[in-house]
Amino acid sequence: MYRQCFNLLEDKDRQRLTPVNAPIAGFNQSVEYPLGQLTFPVELSDGVHSRMEDVDFLVMETPHPHYDIILGRKAIGDFNANPSIAHGILRVPTPTGIAMIHAKKECNMAERKTPKMQKSSKEREVEKWVHNKEFPEQSITIGPTISEEARATLKRLLIKSVDVFAWTPEDMTGVPRSTAEHELKVNSAFVPVVQKRRKMGPDQAKACDEQV
Repeated sequence: MYRQCFNLLEDKDRQRLTPVNAPIAGFNQSVEYPLGQLTFPVELSDGVHSRMEDVDFLVMETPHPHYDIILGRKAIGDFNANPSIAHGILRVPTPTGIAMIHAKKECNMAERKTPKMQKSSKEREVEKWVHNKEFPEQSITIGPTISEEARATLKRLLIKSVDVFAWTPEDMTGVPRSTAEHELKVNSAFVPVVQKRRKMGPDQAKACDEQV
């Protein structure tokens, strides 16, 4: 529940706000602490079938430009509801049947509108930059959103580190053993043993003994 909705509640309901120490993380990795928690009975109905459940709401300090209340996963689970965004419908089982709650047509149309992207006159295209002039067929793709300063810094770094790039497995000449070496640490005090084999015929057992 967002601030603009909380402010419309009656005084007695606002006074029921209980503190809660549960931060909420958003999609942009931002963390906010709610003002508190309120519990209200919520009824979902399509005009024929209805169901009521008590729902806990976390009250957020920051107002939201589009939503007053958002039902979380717990609330949807308490109602055992089945939302379908593609069809704009919410199915809720009730004691008298399935309530089919449809989204308002004007809301559904507003959500589907995609704002047109206006191209800036200074917008760059994707750059295919040749890292090593001795191999012009090998290019690096640099995106259009990087700034000119960052683009120049990136190119200087890549040119300075040209010797660490390998375009094909043939370019990988190996790492000196003085730098890194893979070694299987085995304690020489342990005696090697043969793993117990499954039952097999005489011919198979003889072939395995010959291989060993």
